[in-house]
Amino acid sequence: MQFIQTPDWERGIKDVTERISAELIAGQKVLWLIGGGSGIIASVTIMANLPDDLTENVTIFLTDERYGEVNHVDSNSKQLADAGFHPKNATFVHMLQPGFSMAETKERYAQALERAVEHTDVVIAQSGIGPDGHIAGILPHSAATTAGGWIVGYEAPHYTRMTMTFEAMRHIDAAYYMTFGVDRLPALTRLRDEAIPLADQPAQILKELPEAYVYNDQIGDKS
Repeated sequence: MQFIQTPDWERGIKDVTERISAELIAGQKVLWLIGGGSGIIASVTIMANLPDDLTENVTIFLTDERYGEVNHVDSNSKQLADAGFHPKNATFVHMLQPGFSMAETKERYAQALERAVEHTDVVIAQSGIGPDGHIAGILPHSAATTAGGWIVGYEAPHYTRMTMTFEAMRHIDAAYYMTFGVDRLPALTRLRDEAIPLADQPAQILKELPEAYVYNDQIGDKS
């Protein structure tokens, strides 16, 4: 895991764009996992920067979603669309579909994600880290920290959350996580300097991945 101290989102956006483009130019199929929240604008910009003719070999899944009716106001999919996210020729598999219960949504998305991982060449994740150290929709000490399988749904403060599990995240080949603001410093310092249980700080999962890059304006790698 590498910490990259940078004043803004620009370097992370550039690196993800270049990585996805390089994989596509090499003829690879890319599964791109994206989140919501503050990282939405980064996702919009990266997608806009990808050459249209290459995007047919990109499949996009959400790392997490807030369960509810399709296009409800807090939905990550809706917020991405409202921010101008256009998948071009890529396949964007939305988590929410009309008429599905949470259990049905979980099962459907888990099966789709598993198939996508099996039929891709490289899995690239790009999202953020919360000030409490959460990653995707996995909040500290929540039911998601002990869930197996590919997707878990659970009740959390403010939202009913659906998220990739740790088990699913271990299929990520390269993770690019961008998080900015002084309120992130305690979580980032713990992530860099301490080995603590995933239940206490879910972002520790990044240490288990083949490649993980954390872009932030607070700390770099420990010298």
